[in-house]
Amino acid sequence: MDSEALLVRRKIIGVLIRAAREKSHRTVQQVAQRLGVTPGRVRQYENGAREISFPELELLALYIEMPLSYFLSEQSLIQEQPPFPPTQEEIRKRKILLGAKIKQARITAGKSKEECAEIIARKPGTIGRYERGIGDIPITELEGLAQFLGVNLFYFVEDSKSLERGGVLDLEKLARLPKDVRGFMLDAASLPFLRMAMKFRDLPTDKLKELGEILLVVH
Repeated sequence: MDSEALLVRRKIIGVLIRAAREKSHRTVQQVAQRLGVTPGRVRQYENGAREISFPELELLALYIEMPLSYFLSEQSLIQEQPPFPPTQEEIRKRKILLGAKIKQARITAGKSKEECAEIIARKPGTIGRYERGIGDIPITELEGLAQFLGVNLFYFVEDSKSLERGGVLDLEKLARLPKDVRGFMLDAASLPFLRMAMKFRDLPTDKLKELGEILLVVH
């Protein structure tokens, strides 16, 4: 994505942010309080002078009860909700989970930090910081990485239950698995089988044997 396209993209997101805020009857001050930033920064986001980070966009979407797809497809659903500032723990968890998703996508795609850094015109150390949940990654950079790593932008979205669990894949162990096994574990269609395996792991040996015999008969 060239610099002109990045600027246009940033302007479009800014217009959508302002439209969403005004349609939901939120003030700049209310949005700033919810995001934990100054009103001046919110205005910069809205006029495209500054790029909003992905965690901040998630918080904004949750605050006005709107799907993130609004900022891509211009569809919205806005309901009233009183503002409240984000806690440091909430922000920390979102950054860590986003970083884990970035690293997960990079490892699965077989790409190095250097390759990813080149795509978004950053240093490899910056990719490492993003993966550790340090700093805010701009939307356009995340979009560039998503395209390079072959995933959809919504791949990086975490629901509230995931945040409450604080669960993040053990990526180092994942990286040591055979490529076909990694692919199976990261495929959404495999989720029911993985959940079943989690339930079975604590069963006594005799129960597992009995279950296996039943499955053989059914098969």
